[in-house]
Amino acid sequence: MDTIDSITIIAAAWGLLVLRLTLAFILWPHGTQKVLGWFGGAGWEGTYRAFTEKMGIPPFLAKVAMLTEFFAPICLILGVFTRIAALSVIILMAVAITKHVKNGYFSNWSGKKAGEGVEFHLLYAGSAFALFLTGPGPWSVDAWCMNIVHVIFG
Repeated sequence: MDTIDSITIIAAAWGLLVLRLTLAFILWPHGTQKVLGWFGGAGWEGTYRAFTEKMGIPPFLAKVAMLTEFFAPICLILGVFTRIAALSVIILMAVAITKHVKNGYFSNWSGKKAGEGVEFHLLYAGSAFALFLTGPGPWSVDAWCMNIVHVIFG
């Protein structure tokens, strides 16, 4: 392997790590708002009520959404069950887009269409889709486990 190949492999590993951590650290605080009530969030009961009563989300799916937004970022940070976590974020954001599309594309907090548009949901979904396609990269629990499997089973 020549120097260029080595640099490319290392750069790709760093890129996937940065992508995983960035997505996780942006998404996780929102999950803590919903599940734990941190950062001024409504907590479990308040969010559950808002999802089911105000937004019309079925009770089971409301719980799944809240838990996904809390636990998927933890999986992304560790690089464990990365593709499952990424797929769950994609689905979560697809639902969020259907709920926010009425506000338009942009997050216009002061414009005529005041409210949260879909631009950030698309960014989250696109980032998660990239991780779903590529996997977590070599610096992850998933990669560590696969290395063990290869050592044991050849």
